[in-house]
Amino acid sequence: MAVVLSVLLLFCFCFGFHVDDVTGTSGHTAGVFSWYNKFSMMNIDELNGLETGIRNAIKDNLMSELMSFPETGIVSTVSPGCIKDTANFPIQALDAFGKPRSGILRENFAWLGNFHECTSLGTYQHCVADMQINAPMNNGTTNLTVPISWGICMPKSCSEDDIEILIKQLDVPFFHLNREPQTGKSDKPPGVVHCNQIPAKSYDAGFICVVTLSSILGFLMLLGAAVDVYIRWFESPQNINGYQTIDNSPVDSKSERTPLLTGGTPNDSVHVEVQRHNQTPKKQGFLTRFLLCFAVNRSLEKLLNAKQGDKSVGCLNGIRVLSISWVILAHSIFYPMNERMYDDTIEFYAMIQRLDFTVIVKAEYAVDTFFLLSGCLLTYLTLGKMAHTNGKLPWGLFYFHRFWRLTPVYAAMILFIIFLDPYIGSGPLWYRYIDHPSCEKYWWRNLLYISNFFPKSEMCMDWSWYLPNDMQFFVISPFILILLHKVPKVGAGLLATLTAISIIIKASLTAKYGMGGGVFGAGGVAGAYWDKIYDKPWTRISPYFVGMAVGFIMVRRPHLRMRPIVVLCGWVLASAVGLVVIYVVNNAFYRDWSLAEQGIYNGLGSFTWASCVGWVILACKNGYGGWINTFLSWNFWVPVGRLTYTVYLVHPIILRNILFSISNPYSGKIIPMTTTFTGGIVLSHMVAFVFALAIEFPFANLEKLLIPSNVAKKYSEKERKEQA
Repeated sequence: MAVVLSVLLLFCFCFGFHVDDVTGTSGHTAGVFSWYNKFSMMNIDELNGLETGIRNAIKDNLMSELMSFPETGIVSTVSPGCIKDTANFPIQALDAFGKPRSGILRENFAWLGNFHECTSLGTYQHCVADMQINAPMNNGTTNLTVPISWGICMPKSCSEDDIEILIKQLDVPFFHLNREPQTGKSDKPPGVVHCNQIPAKSYDAGFICVVTLSSILGFLMLLGAAVDVYIRWFESPQNINGYQTIDNSPVDSKSERTPLLTGGTPNDSVHVEVQRHNQTPKKQGFLTRFLLCFAVNRSLEKLLNAKQGDKSVGCLNGIRVLSISWVILAHSIFYPMNERMYDDTIEFYAMIQRLDFTVIVKAEYAVDTFFLLSGCLLTYLTLGKMAHTNGKLPWGLFYFHRFWRLTPVYAAMILFIIFLDPYIGSGPLWYRYIDHPSCEKYWWRNLLYISNFFPKSEMCMDWSWYLPNDMQFFVISPFILILLHKVPKVGAGLLATLTAISIIIKASLTAKYGMGGGVFGAGGVAGAYWDKIYDKPWTRISPYFVGMAVGFIMVRRPHLRMRPIVVLCGWVLASAVGLVVIYVVNNAFYRDWSLAEQGIYNGLGSFTWASCVGWVILACKNGYGGWINTFLSWNFWVPVGRLTYTVYLVHPIILRNILFSISNPYSGKIIPMTTTFTGGIVLSHMVAFVFALAIEFPFANLEKLLIPSNVAKKYSEKERKEQA
């Protein structure tokens, strides 16, 4: 049951070695495990001899070749300053060079050297050269081609072109420059030598503007807090503006019709009842109300409020927090693998084939859970509102509220990535992270929520593909909601039909292109899974429709009664099916799945998982959740859940900062990976806490100033009359 309740993102594919078969035949197994199979055909003596030969050939020749740079006769093509400074390497610079490490055949590709020892010399810079090892194996029947990231410590007078020329002069067996890009995940243009500067980039106008804007926000937060304290203590200790605030309402206020990942904004997380006093209220000016929107003390009170009302669906808070934790866990484990940064990748590949590790491999279902929650809450809250207004809502405000709810923090993250993030860290691999050309060129696609219609290579913040999908689902939702309200049977039929169409489309496209990666074996079109299937709305919407169905049931049957046998069968079935949907994938590690099998699984998997979680929500809401509902409805999850949206946006930035700042390869052991996950989740929530107080909550408050007061008043009065 715990697995069914866990709702944990993105299935990251494995990257492996590349083997050229000189005999003209190729292995059947595709993807990351082809190397493992090749090595398994060699005996231990061959493996040890090959690795020892490679390491000794490089190690015995490398330093002597480096010391002979001034004697190579290439002074005419290298800058004079570089030639002069390389004539006498200090011992610290030589010591900072990356040395051949053991475990080459286990994908230990990073010989990064000592970044801090090199940069401490002052006049030296740490660079990384993309190299490759070419060596015969299996008695010369195949060639071993291994990409190596080689850390070198060179004088600052040497440019990247100078260093490339010098490396070409090295006469070291098996060791050559590699013109192929080291990883498909980096935004850095392909190159062979990359030198790290401190700071990584010059402080340009963009950096200055963003820092200035951040300072203004900080000032407004403090000034707003000072104004609030003044009003409370000096103008009217007992009331504010002639009104006394009574904070007693639930987190799921009816005013929120557009929940995404978070537990609510300031507008809906704390519902405030007001009681008019006899005295004439003192009207606050626009400037005062504007400053109070940014008051950090007010935002903090709302963020930390853990009260839940009787009508709230408390289990959603726990599901939301567990889901984002699942996302961070998967990313913390797979990001280093995507960048080839594990010290024993073969062991890591073997580990992810274990049955207990499959739940992390299939963290993709966390995204489906978020779609389910979004559709469920939207339908539950909106239909509830429509029941009191005869189906009429201000649909213009409906869309505006959604856009205003998501965009400020989203835009702030883009600004942060482009203009501030390059200066946050440093390390031998930091060059892979400092440039974000896709964000500089295509940021507008993100803010228009259309980035998922373009190739992944052109996507800014590629992990944010969820947001355009959810926004697109939201845009079409009123047409279904109106039918569900006015003609429930027709609306339910349309919902079922659209769900079936989405399942068929996803299954068909998967059967055509395959699910990608090496996990599912041969077949399919490489690289097509993401751009053709993974982030497209017509393949991702079925869990959203399931969520709308769950919300519809919650409105139509607010006190759903079930017999004990039905409850028991529901929990058993949901648990069993949920476990099968996740763990059946483990079979693909041992048997190549046909394209038809991949299509059936991928088409039905998301829908089935969402249905299992939907049962959990219905059972918990109607009193059939027991201790599970008690845990998921724990008040602790309420304030943490309010940070979920911002955590979702910021956590990949935190994890990649950690990854690209390291000086040595990651250890693919349980304890080090747990440490990375723990640090990532704590730091992500700390940074999200700051962004929420500085941007998310204040801009949610500003919405009240932007919406015409007569429109809001007219809508509120109409609702009160309907309720009366």
